[in-house]
Amino acid sequence: SHFGSSAQAPEPCHNNVQQHFAAMGAACSGQPTGTGKVVIHGMSISGNVMPPMLFILDNKCGSMEEMNIMTGEHKCPEKLALNPFGAMPIMKDGDIVLAESNAILRYLAKCYNPASYGLNIKEQSNTDWALDWAATTFLSKHYTNIWYPVAGFGTAPTNQDDANKACVESLEVFAKKFLAGKFIGGTALNIADYKIGSAVWYLEHPAIEKNSKYKNPQRISQYAKDFYAALSPESQKFLEGPKFFLDTKLK
Repeated sequence: SHFGSSAQAPEPCHNNVQQHFAAMGAACSGQPTGTGKVVIHGMSISGNVMPPMLFILDNKCGSMEEMNIMTGEHKCPEKLALNPFGAMPIMKDGDIVLAESNAILRYLAKCYNPASYGLNIKEQSNTDWALDWAATTFLSKHYTNIWYPVAGFGTAPTNQDDANKACVESLEVFAKKFLAGKFIGGTALNIADYKIGSAVWYLEHPAIEKNSKYKNPQRISQYAKDFYAALSPESQKFLEGPKFFLDTKLK
């Protein structure tokens, strides 16, 4: 039997684990580093472009190059070579090219502000949960029924009141789960705050309520205000463009 006393005792598992992490540490000494000259290709009014751009401006690690999807720039050979799915944002940092807002945010955090992802696996997992909830639930099932029709990029739902109610209920559950502190990241913005905070900041614009009757629940409204106040002057200036865009929907 392999349980017999004559068999050589295996090395304790924890020793293997320690050696594994020691090897990882040797191979990956220091945090990942980027060029400090990140470029985001996209449009400033896009709710998918705003999160990584606000992070970049707050952390002073890059800039944006306008890619006008209204004129099909995202489908030109140069841009399709970067992102064959033909969407924005596209990020380029040296020889690293990424698309998808959440993937870009994770990369940016790892290179330029690790604390904004989380200092340990528990914090990072919580950040991932919030980011994935935003992608699979909030943005795809609720935000899309409110912001897009008001902005002129989508058709209003059959019953706007029901859509508004569903959005409010989902955000209230989100607040109860993730907003025990001022932000998802506690006292400071983390990358999930950039993703969700920018979206609910957009929903605070008076054009949203005027055209859809939607209004953020109280806790989310405060969160949106706190999010904006925590941004750098450069990021607040960047948001003047998106604000002006929705100002045109008040007429």
